[in-house]
Amino acid sequence: MAKLSKEELKKKIDEKITDEDLKIELLEDIEDSVDVSDDTEKVEKTAYDEVVAERDEIKRKYKERFLKVDETKEDETKEDEEGLTEEEIVDVKEI
Repeated sequence: MAKLSKEELKKKIDEKITDEDLKIELLEDIEDSVDVSDDTEKVEKTAYDEVVAERDEIKRKYKERFLKVDETKEDETKEDEEGLTEEEIVDVKEI
């Protein structure tokens, strides 16, 4: 059995049910029920978007924190290497 859209379901009820009172009652119930679920999906979408935004912010802060540490360590390593290189050059000239 395929999933019916709201309009398809209303049309099917209109065709199959002969009792007018029952038909009206069912059509009203469908109309009310489908609208509530649409609102729920909007709320869930908003909550999902908020969680995604928060996750992206945390990822950005995490990367920023550890990239700064790596850059600092690289700068210190370069300074150490440059210092050793200069000493080697001085050692070569003295010999």
